[in-house]
Amino acid sequence: MVAAFRLLACLVTAWPLMAAGASSVCAACHPKQVNGYRRTGMANSLFRPVKQTPGEFTHVLSDSRFRIESTTAGMRQFIERNGIEADYPAAYVIGSGNHAFGYLIQIGGYLFQSPVSYYSKRAIWDMAPGYERDREPDFTRPVTMECVLCHSGQPKPVAGTLNRYEPEPFAEMAISCDRCHGSTAAHLAKPGPGNIVNPAKLPVRARDSVCEQCHLGGEARIPNPGRKIADFHPGQNLEEVFSVYVFDAPVAGGLKVVSHVEQLAQSLCVRRSSEKMWCGTCHDPHDKPADPVRYYRAKCVGCHAQPLGKSHPAASANCVGCHMPQRQTKDGGHTAFTDHRITRVATAAAPAGLQPRKLVAWREPAPAVAARNLGLANVLVGERDESAPHMDAGFRALADFYESQSSDPAVLTSLGLVILRKGGATEAARLYERAVELDPAYAPYRINAATAWTQAGDLEKAIEHLETAIRMDPSLERAYRKLGEIHARMKQPAKARQVFERYLKFMPGNVTARTAMDSP
Repeated sequence: MVAAFRLLACLVTAWPLMAAGASSVCAACHPKQVNGYRRTGMANSLFRPVKQTPGEFTHVLSDSRFRIESTTAGMRQFIERNGIEADYPAAYVIGSGNHAFGYLIQIGGYLFQSPVSYYSKRAIWDMAPGYERDREPDFTRPVTMECVLCHSGQPKPVAGTLNRYEPEPFAEMAISCDRCHGSTAAHLAKPGPGNIVNPAKLPVRARDSVCEQCHLGGEARIPNPGRKIADFHPGQNLEEVFSVYVFDAPVAGGLKVVSHVEQLAQSLCVRRSSEKMWCGTCHDPHDKPADPVRYYRAKCVGCHAQPLGKSHPAASANCVGCHMPQRQTKDGGHTAFTDHRITRVATAAAPAGLQPRKLVAWREPAPAVAARNLGLANVLVGERDESAPHMDAGFRALADFYESQSSDPAVLTSLGLVILRKGGATEAARLYERAVELDPAYAPYRINAATAWTQAGDLEKAIEHLETAIRMDPSLERAYRKLGEIHARMKQPAKARQVFERYLKFMPGNVTARTAMDSP
């Protein structure tokens, strides 16, 4: 009876806090866990800008100069190229700063990634990951739901759009309790330990899936038909919603930012644990250790309790520093992350292979979608890496799948991409048109169709698709650019200029468009 009254009091206290987010609700009954969690990187993964170190730098490849001004009133980021300058207020800071800070720009309800980042450990401003080789960097990269999902709590995208969000884009900014424990509302409606997910008590595959949803990026993440990455909920196996594909052998060039799970699976510690060891064995998601060296050494000694020999370092030594050193990442700018392979001795990065690596599923999805998902993954990686073998492997798998299922927009789009690369513009256009027919409200499908019709020589059809895409989504820089190129090709400079003018109404500061406007 006493326990029941305590639970009732907890609910009465928590209910008014629901508007403040799941973490605040949970704090009423679980203050120790929530207060500790607030010190972790996950709890500080997204926030409004605060005063940060100002700075400036030049991106040599594009001859773009960036300047960052930051006060207690907010942050503005400036870009100057070809004598044209623009500035944007930063709407959100993304990342805890343990390694770096990234920035999101908000224009007309749409979110875009800033091309600059602040690298905390080196205390420098430089290009954000993925922008290093961009010859015309600007503030136009769309921030999709999948991009922001693992850095925020409960994002609120507008259905059917690429990067448009509700007026308040996040129900809770930082990663919230429900990401690992399931629905807070359901737990409050029927409180009790049986109505909340405890990852440690799940079956092994579902347990690991909780961490893998964000810490297993792989080379490709492919949603099952009719599903989105965001459909995953704690307690499920990841492959019930989407499949993750990795290379079948290590790849040269350093670690990837979100390859922790892949690295850990290679360690002897995990392989000899009979599936008992997992992320939660060493990491406490509810707190940040005050003394990391001592904390993680205790974790190591907990399993390696036998005498370690006279030659082994003293008890005060840093186990992680020797067996899990920091390594440069190949996709994280100026960042180094902990190598989770837990090697006995320090090892170098894998040597470059001469043959393309084969893609394999981290966990195989249901047989009905296995060929489809692997085919989509191969096409995605083939396009990214400009790898003909991957594109061909994807095409073969999807062509077989298409014979029995021709109403899957993802399959149609990938097949169209490969066929277009092979010069079959008209056939690609037919596939893209079918994708538009299946999902007429999704503007990017129309850009695909326009691209194919342009190569096929039917510019009027291409223009029609691009104009429709722009009416549906005025943020799509690609649509304006392709439309302007078509009018230039048709010797219609006035119409091409009008296209740039229309885009600048949405994105007035865009340096690339303003440069084009000023060109003769």
